[in-house]
Amino acid sequence: MLRNIFLKSIRDSRYTFLYVFLTYLFVCSLIMYVVSELPLNEIQIIFEKLQLPEPLMSFIGGEGGLNLTTVEGILNTDMFTVFAPLISIGFSIYYGFNSSFKEEEKKYIDIILSTKITRESFLIQKLLSMIFKNLIISYSLFFSIIISTFFFNLTINLWNVFAVCFYLFLLSSTLGIMTIFFSTFLKKSNYIYGIPSSIAIISYIIYSIEPLIESFKEIKYISLFYFYKGHDPLNNGFHPWHWIIFVLVSILFASMSLYYWKLRDIDT
Repeated sequence: MLRNIFLKSIRDSRYTFLYVFLTYLFVCSLIMYVVSELPLNEIQIIFEKLQLPEPLMSFIGGEGGLNLTTVEGILNTDMFTVFAPLISIGFSIYYGFNSSFKEEEKKYIDIILSTKITRESFLIQKLLSMIFKNLIISYSLFFSIIISTFFFNLTINLWNVFAVCFYLFLLSSTLGIMTIFFSTFLKKSNYIYGIPSSIAIISYIIYSIEPLIESFKEIKYISLFYFYKGHDPLNNGFHPWHWIIFVLVSILFASMSLYYWKLRDIDT
């Protein structure tokens, strides 16, 4: 098993996958219970009578505006704007940090590299395992939504849910790959956590306040959150090219990770 870093890494995270799925299932069930029990149409009318500015409605509800009459609208205001990205990005940065720097810090990596595993193979397997873990975590949410909507007899476009979970997977994986890059490039753990976390926070802030500030109309294109949720995939499905941005950024940082990993002087 030591020779196969990928499988060992996935195996070591199996209980984490279960906890994340159960957490998502609980939260989704709570949301669907609220949707099935509360008079959401009346609540939506109240919001409309308040005549809030459209940019503010977009700030609260995302690109599609504030809509409390549908399952999609409710999920857009909380689950896919804050809760799910927080969990996915948090785990992704943690997995990225553990991929190389933590192994080196604990002096495990010299034991691993003393076998026939090459440096490149080690890091590639760690990259792939981090990506696969993000896929499992993102689609744990997908299956949680399916189960909870079925249980409460609600309807939702499953293809669009699949799409937004895919963009969530791309967002978290890209930040995880950035973390791996910084872990191969830097030697201070607080920077390795801090830089990708700051990128995620700044991206979220730019995406959130862009509807409120006219001058941010162009700046939004530097925000990863914009390419994650700017097209409102929960209502509109897949965007024709937003996913390409994540792929290109991921390939760039993965390539730089491998380059600096080969140059890195491993402490033994």
